[in-house]
Amino acid sequence: MVTDNEAHNENHDKLRAANEEKKNKLIEQYGACFSDMSTNNELPPEIESQFLDNILAFETNYDSTNRIPLYDFVGKPTYRKVGDLSDKEITEELNRLTELLDSYQVALDTICDVAERELYRFITEELFLNEINDMHIQGMYTRFIYEEFYPNHEHDICEHSNDFIRSYLDKANDFYTYLLTPEAEKADWHLHFRQAFSSFQLNSFSIAGLNFDTEKARVLFECDFVGKIEGSVESLHFVGVGELNLLGRWNYWCIDSIKLPKNL
Repeated sequence: MVTDNEAHNENHDKLRAANEEKKNKLIEQYGACFSDMSTNNELPPEIESQFLDNILAFETNYDSTNRIPLYDFVGKPTYRKVGDLSDKEITEELNRLTELLDSYQVALDTICDVAERELYRFITEELFLNEINDMHIQGMYTRFIYEEFYPNHEHDICEHSNDFIRSYLDKANDFYTYLLTPEAEKADWHLHFRQAFSSFQLNSFSIAGLNFDTEKARVLFECDFVGKIEGSVESLHFVGVGELNLLGRWNYWCIDSIKLPKNL
């Protein structure tokens, strides 16, 4: 007599086998990669099956679908011009359009705060004209990010500066090299200082000021950190104002040079 638990396990085994066949098909026909999923034994086979079905449906339909304006994709909704709406009406209409987009599995995200009136203008005057694949797959969203259309340079510069310093002063982390310009990465100015210390302790870091245009930026920062000298028990304490210079490359801000504060 087969118990309920045994039947449950048997069904799961069959589903896992079917999932492997789906993954092999996606790998062979579309060059998919499932390295992370293959090692995740905790993922329920039902969830994995639905995910694979969605991916397969997407890949099967992608090449044969037409591209249409987002406005057509979401049913050509009626809307009013941004200049004809009061601030209260803007909030109401923006919520209505956001809910409409969500019903068609379309989302607009922002990284920074953006005024509601600007978001409404952006949706109705620009995003609606953006062409997407005329393809509806249950559970799969089309996502847009406002800053991909209108980059917030000040935010990006501050974020990259913060990420650079925290990675540069973490000897176990070389992520900072991905934030360098190609010229800076090839140079060795960022290596000598770092290699002179076995470890760092970052006590504080903050942006004190910045100037930028579309091609370059200069960041002043206040920093307090301690570096333990390589091969010694002694440490040096660095406190004061430093400077980062960044260059805009390929719509991405890269660190080109740095001046660290002097040690006490």
